[in-house]
Amino acid sequence: MPATPPPLLEHLSQHWKGLLVTGIVFIVLGTLGLGATGLFTLISVFWIGGLLLLAGLIQILQAFRTPTLSRSLPFLMIGLLYALLGGYMMARPAVAAGGLTLIIGAAIALISTLRFMIAWHVRGSTHTFLLIISALIGLALAWMIFAQWPQSGQWVIGLFLAIELIMNGWMLVMVALSARQYQHRDF
Repeated sequence: MPATPPPLLEHLSQHWKGLLVTGIVFIVLGTLGLGATGLFTLISVFWIGGLLLLAGLIQILQAFRTPTLSRSLPFLMIGLLYALLGGYMMARPAVAAGGLTLIIGAAIALISTLRFMIAWHVRGSTHTFLLIISALIGLALAWMIFAQWPQSGQWVIGLFLAIELIMNGWMLVMVALSARQYQHRDF
């Protein structure tokens, strides 16, 4: 380890306990989310819908501040689209979750295909096998999403959110423990 800690780690070493507690809270929330993926999905879609509705309303108000209709019409149309999409997502979160799940599945399939292309271009290198494994796992995830759609729309977003909370929690725990090690060193 370096003789002097990086500035961020030096700062975090004074606050590592709070970071550790935050990480543990994230892990607990994510673990609870694994048992309630449907609820996590609906809450996430409802939240996104609320943000879009609010953004749309703000955009609509801003459009009315523009002096001429020809200049404000594009802003008004964008605001209306945001507000309508957000309102729809809030009124029908299960349907919106299904649509978002299809987009997620398509994105995972496309990314996995691109990983295969990258693996082809770097074939023979030491990490080609890991790229192929990563692509295969991605295609398996995409297949699971598509094979179970529209039911997968009820759990995919919540599952991904729960996994992200757990992973972020463990990252915070690891950073807190690293910061704690720096706190106990003499510089």
